[in-house]
Amino acid sequence: MNKTYPQPPALENFSLLQLSPSKPASKRLPQRGKQSLDKAIVSCPIEIERLGVVKRTNTPYIVYRTPYGRGCTFIARKYLIQSLLSLLGIRDRPREPITGISISDYCLTVQQGENLYTLPDREVFDYLERQNQAAIEALQVKLLPQQILVWNPLNGHINEIKPDGCSCSETSDPQSFCKHQVAAHLYLRNQGWGALGIYFKPDEEVAASSA
Repeated sequence: MNKTYPQPPALENFSLLQLSPSKPASKRLPQRGKQSLDKAIVSCPIEIERLGVVKRTNTPYIVYRTPYGRGCTFIARKYLIQSLLSLLGIRDRPREPITGISISDYCLTVQQGENLYTLPDREVFDYLERQNQAAIEALQVKLLPQQILVWNPLNGHINEIKPDGCSCSETSDPQSFCKHQVAAHLYLRNQGWGALGIYFKPDEEVAASSA
């Protein structure tokens, strides 16, 4: 069933972006190379079944399903750490370096300084899937006061992110984050904002840092 997405009233504000249409995503898995959060680690939609680590080399890997079958891909440790930092950041957790990761059957334990955070594996899987999908679709972000627009150049859809969430219907769980929010969060990090939540409450962040 095809999904329809509500278009935000500020559609015309995105016309300032002059971007060439992106090419359709390849059905082939990506070649080996440097991994970064703005590049897809798998070049098609994935549903992650398992995250593990090769004991001999300490190399993380993901096992997943795609529209074309099951697969397994090694991921760089740096990519995993940066992804977990982004997941913690989008949840407004402290932005400290990750000093340790422990992967078990049903959860991940992340250490930041003296703090330990336990993340359900499904939460991590969902985040990695949507981060990968945001990269596949090359989602473009435009910042407006108390509003963020995210444009998908593959289908022309524009979604609106406000403090209470996104205009898309991708997630029914208010605690979950869609690919548009992930794309906006990564864009804001690269622009020096630190996290998605900070953009909507910058005055509180300034007051906290000066206290």
